[in-house]
Amino acid sequence: MTKKLKLAYDNKKKERPPEGSPELSIWLDERAKEFADFLFDENREVPELDPDTHILCGSWDFLYQSEEELDAENESMEKADEERRRAHLKVVKTDNKNK
Repeated sequence: MTKKLKLAYDNKKKERPPEGSPELSIWLDERAKEFADFLFDENREVPELDPDTHILCGSWDFLYQSEEELDAENESMEKADEERRRAHLKVVKTDNKNK
């Protein structure tokens, strides 16, 4: 007989309780507290930013990139954008001998 495997990490702990149940408000309060503790944790390492830095979204790794890495990334993004714009075009070969 085979034994049922136990999970190494219990991922069901974060499962949302059903709507209208009293456990839902407790669960929401716990999640909100965890998230607030993360946001307002003063021991969390946050990079020093230039006052002129305006970030809409992205990862912290982006802030630590060197100029060379940024240039390489921008170049690859421009190349991918150009390929995306040309993706709908089709190469048509014509026979110039019949003209």
